[in-house]
Amino acid sequence: MIPIFIASVSPFSGKNLICLGLGLKFKREGYSVGFFKPIGLSPIRMEDVLTDEDAVFLSKSLEVNEPLQSICPVVITDELIGRMVRGENLNIQQKTMAAFNQAAKGKDIIISRGLGRLSGGTCLRFSELDFIRASNAKVIFVDKFQSHIETLDGFLHASTMLGDQLLGVVFNLIPPTKVSYIHELLVPFLKSNGITTLGIIQKDPILGAVPINEIVNTLHGKVLCCEDKVDELVEHFMIGAMNVESALSYFRKVSNKAVITGGDRSDIQLAALETSTKCLILTGELYPNVSILGRAQEVGVPIVIVKSDTAAAVEVCENLSGHISLHSKSKIQRAAEVVEREIDFKTIYKQLGLPK
Repeated sequence: MIPIFIASVSPFSGKNLICLGLGLKFKREGYSVGFFKPIGLSPIRMEDVLTDEDAVFLSKSLEVNEPLQSICPVVITDELIGRMVRGENLNIQQKTMAAFNQAAKGKDIIISRGLGRLSGGTCLRFSELDFIRASNAKVIFVDKFQSHIETLDGFLHASTMLGDQLLGVVFNLIPPTKVSYIHELLVPFLKSNGITTLGIIQKDPILGAVPINEIVNTLHGKVLCCEDKVDELVEHFMIGAMNVESALSYFRKVSNKAVITGGDRSDIQLAALETSTKCLILTGELYPNVSILGRAQEVGVPIVIVKSDTAAAVEVCENLSGHISLHSKSKIQRAAEVVEREIDFKTIYKQLGLPK
């Protein structure tokens, strides 16, 4: 059994993307794949078991048929934190490794997903670094492109701490204009420091898109029509706060968008419906008139009513678009395609001693 651990320098860097892409690739190659998450930060109750939302999503996507308790044995809750700060012996190491051994049983490869930094879980007296050493995992570090120094520092620190257990690093969410810079400068620098770059993944419009139902849930909105379209993806958000002549020209420049505007701006709403729009988000809890609702139903565009004002709704939506969620079928397929295309599987197979 070969354990692979996915870590990151900074939050929301693409750990789920790498876990999913690797797992699906290995499964297509005929390997039996398991999944494990030592510590969960997104509590969810499934089948009367407290577990982690990402762990459930990834285990289902990879068709890992293991008990929820063995996929994510430790979930951070207020109750657990209270027990920890009172000095109670939580037996985290014993609990985690017992669950890991159960999840890994009968598997060729098991992919584990960390919280991020190697120090994660230190307060529980069993950090990610401790788990990596205890499981003898090979580690892939991923980071999004923000600060050159922070990314390089993180990768170099990981190499120092992990030595031969560091399989390599992946740059994710790279603007197209920075790809050559990374290839020509950063990759050789890392190589000179003994670090292999396994992939450079550009920003992808589909992976970065937001499902309409996620927008609805986050804004606590109400869908007035076309409920069958709420799984579709929004790639861009636009504000409708201009005159109708400017709006038409403005909206025609961008496809696959959501238009956020006041519920009383029927002129803007109609202009949005005449262009490539995925949904209308009407703010102020104001309902559209009958003709707008009819036109939306005609062209298959959901209308979402929210209590927030326009500025607040825009801020929430922009934050959503900055945090990639893979929880939709179209994104799972896209993730598999992107990872298989951009990750150096030849090197991974060689370093893991796997036949190709």
